[in-house]
Amino acid sequence: MGQQPNIRLGIEDLPRPEAHPAAPRRWSPRRPGELGSPSEVPWGGAFGTPGPDAGYAMTVLASREIPAAQGEDRHDVAAALAALMAARASHFGRAPVAADADVAEILLGYRAEGLGEAARERLAALRRRLLPGLAHAKHRSREVVAAFDRDVLTAPPGEVAGLLAAAPPA
Repeated sequence: MGQQPNIRLGIEDLPRPEAHPAAPRRWSPRRPGELGSPSEVPWGGAFGTPGPDAGYAMTVLASREIPAAQGEDRHDVAAALAALMAARASHFGRAPVAADADVAEILLGYRAEGLGEAARERLAALRRRLLPGLAHAKHRSREVVAAFDRDVLTAPPGEVAGLLAAAPPA
């Protein structure tokens, strides 16, 4: 826009050069707990085995009927199923899928085909011990996952019932 002839500009109103900021300094993590590379991510032990998008288990469960037995809260059952699904999926390095939900239902004894009466009773006792209040105490989901052997947890869906019938969890 041009200068109006009736307005006088002083030296302080004229544009002046601005100093440009210097190039940013190099940054590196120095505080405890900051991770600088993927290789520094804690793995195993108390940290577990992280998998991509473990929360997708809840999306898979939302499209399914939650199988809760008499006296069980469906939110507690969903939390247990999601924990087992996430643990199984993270072992394979992927997000949970519907097959993981099938395996989790077998592991908790909601799909009884292929299981003997003794195995069904032990799984029901396990659910009565671990499930109450699980939806409100997420840290307890580790106990649910730890109740099952890794070989059983990662077995193909068709083999899980046979493995549980041979040696159900304590």
